[in-house]
Amino acid sequence: MQEMNFAHFHGAVPKYRNYGAIAEQGVLFITPEANAIPRRYDPFEDSQGLLLDVVRTGAAVADCDVFMDYCLSQKILPLEDVAFWRCGDFFAPNPKKAGPLVDILLDFVYRYGLPAWEPGSSVLTTYPARYGNRAMAIRQDAEDNDISHALHYELTQRACMRSKSGAIPVCSLALTLLDFYLRFMEEIDRPYFPIHNTEWGLSFEHKKTPRLTAQVYDLVTCINLAYAHLVSVQGKAVRQCKHCQTFFVAEDLRAEYCSPRCRGAYNSKMTRKRVKERKLREGQ
Repeated sequence: MQEMNFAHFHGAVPKYRNYGAIAEQGVLFITPEANAIPRRYDPFEDSQGLLLDVVRTGAAVADCDVFMDYCLSQKILPLEDVAFWRCGDFFAPNPKKAGPLVDILLDFVYRYGLPAWEPGSSVLTTYPARYGNRAMAIRQDAEDNDISHALHYELTQRACMRSKSGAIPVCSLALTLLDFYLRFMEEIDRPYFPIHNTEWGLSFEHKKTPRLTAQVYDLVTCINLAYAHLVSVQGKAVRQCKHCQTFFVAEDLRAEYCSPRCRGAYNSKMTRKRVKERKLREGQ
């Protein structure tokens, strides 16, 4: 994707000093502290660190069995945040079960702020691959034509925008980061990704190659552009080590290990496993 080679990205994403989790009308929200003034920062200054934290946090959502079990039990298919207005929120009524995941999400927010939660949009993703069979089994025979919950959902979005609080439901944030994890690590297919809250400028500056500059004000757009730049320009990718399960930025798209040490350790483990299995077969 050589077209990315002349693009330069700059971020101006708002972030507050402190955030909290507050339940309102049965839904848990993450919201900035009251009367706080945001400062703006540039996520592209450490885009690789941002991407690694995105997949780490998304992986925590994917690995949260109590959350996934709840979604499956409520027959939420596909995974869409508006469905929690129909089925009931998972996070607010289950503080003990949801607490560890909420803490992980808050830690991400402290570092990077909140993505925009805008009227007319919803967060849509799917289940991790290991839940594929169970997800297929919960398909409902009849469609639910009741859309009253969708109206309540949109009214809540508009109320958050009018208050200028920047609040977002925990379920929406969780699904946003889960979707990034699935796209980057499990490579689920998406036809396109919208670019929001971005100002574009083109300048030649007396050079043969033009300079395309994007000033980005939305965290989700920053993550999308950072990943596109990582893969298309730098030829790198986010990977999970086959041995130690650590997430890392791979210089080679085919890399499976974060270090030569992990490669050797994994190969040794597999050799011991094969020797053990051979001995068991020979002893039968």
